[in-house]
Amino acid sequence: MTLSEDQLQRLINQTIGHGMLVLFIGLLAGVMLVFSLLEVVTLWPLPAWEVDIPGSTRGWQAAHVGGILNGVMIGCLALLMRHLQMTGKRAQWTAWSLIITGWANTVFYWAGNLSSNRGLSVTETPFGPGDLMGAIAYLGGGSGMVFTFLAVALLARTAFETSSSPN
Repeated sequence: MTLSEDQLQRLINQTIGHGMLVLFIGLLAGVMLVFSLLEVVTLWPLPAWEVDIPGSTRGWQAAHVGGILNGVMIGCLALLMRHLQMTGKRAQWTAWSLIITGWANTVFYWAGNLSSNRGLSVTETPFGPGDLMGAIAYLGGGSGMVFTFLAVALLARTAFETSSSPN
């Protein structure tokens, strides 16, 4: 399948847009990190609300940093698609793999933070017993990982092919 220049640019822009949404959710996790550290929801000058913040400080830190890094990675790799002049099915596979990567990792970080076992397995781990949130995190992140490898491999292959072709 051949993509027109406009279709390719829309695909790249769509990928960057998803990356920025993933980054935005990572920033929201930073707000949750602050609330978790303070053990209250506080927005000055409003009074503090005593609420039970779900998850752990460690989990919110991971969701914050991971979300930001995933968003930046997706944006940068989408720009590499343009730089490497990816086309056709390879460009589509790369773009959609990056989008799936971002959302799968977001699900992993958030659900893993709300699970008993950090989302590292469907069953018991040294961190705790298996539960629904752990299974969602594990299956989401684990399946998304395949698409991350695919996108990076396609970008690498394209880079090597274009570096060895005569111009």
